Amino acid sequence: MIFQKIAEKIKKADKIAIFSHTRPDGDTVGGVLALKKGLESIGKKCACFCDNAIPSRFSFLPGVGDYSLSPDEKYDLYIAVDCGELARLGENAVFFQKKVNTVNIDHHGSNDNFAEINYVAGYASTCEIVFELLDYMKISLDDDSALCLYVGLSTDTGNFAHSNTDAHVFECARRLIGHKIDVAALNFALYRDTSFQRTKLLGRVLGGMRRYLDGKLTLIYTLSQDIAETGATASDTEGFIDYATNVTGTEVGVAICQHGENSFKVSMRSRGKVDVSAVCSSFGGGGHRNASGCMICGFFEDVVDKIVRAISLEL
Repeated sequence: MIFQKIAEKIKKADKIAIFSHTRPDGDTVGGVLALKKGLESIGKKCACFCDNAIPSRFSFLPGVGDYSLSPDEKYDLYIAVDCGELARLGENAVFFQKKVNTVNIDHHGSNDNFAEINYVAGYASTCEIVFELLDYMKISLDDDSALCLYVGLSTDTGNFAHSNTDAHVFECARRLIGHKIDVAALNFALYRDTSFQRTKLLGRVLGGMRRYLDGKLTLIYTLSQDIAETGATASDTEGFIDYATNVTGTEVGVAICQHGENSFKVSMRSRGKVDVSAVCSSFGGGGHRNASGCMICGFFEDVVDKIVRAISLEL
């Protein structure tokens, strides 16, 4: 069993580095923090890393202030959490690739198994896997760890609203909710509490919404100029894609966020008919059938044309 191999690696290690993916979301942050706290409870020295700052919406999570950008010392074991491919580690990818004792814990079907030991399960969130690993190792959860894992479950299922919300998700949530989690306060912090700058940015983005392919494709985009002029940050665009996907008649929702001068991060969501992981894979990305992403380089309108053509082939 792979859990046994991972547990053995952990038991032999004294110092452990745990990594979130670049542009972190609730699943990678919650999974890393819960794993770190759990392993520390059995005497391990752990540090967590992400090449981007953790979004402010997760600032309430216990231990979030412990993150560093990249390791500056040697560790006995290196664990990546919620990274569908090596490149998802961002600036830490080259560092991770050079190490020997590596573990990859993830839930993306397109995972490229980049570590020495890979555990990839088709769950709605990676936090479910972390939960099972800690349980397998007989590591008891405290309230802080339970909160972190619950955030991962909630955010990766759209607050238990997406099609990936299954019996396993609810069983994990049932067990986690037995700890001291204020669900109402948590939901407000995650989904309703928003900054003035993000609200201004959202208004601008919604004003530029486009429809293609007889309304089956709805697309929104955020350019660097939009972020700068509203005083927002790139992390403020998280969740914007839902506004595109929710438009009546839409089969695929797409959100484009400018990453560099001619580089764009593309997120895709499907209502079920289209396998967007196949579309994103054609651009070097991947993910799940109904939720995937990729990076595309080029002039903005050319990028839009490429996306429209690729999706048209799947409709």
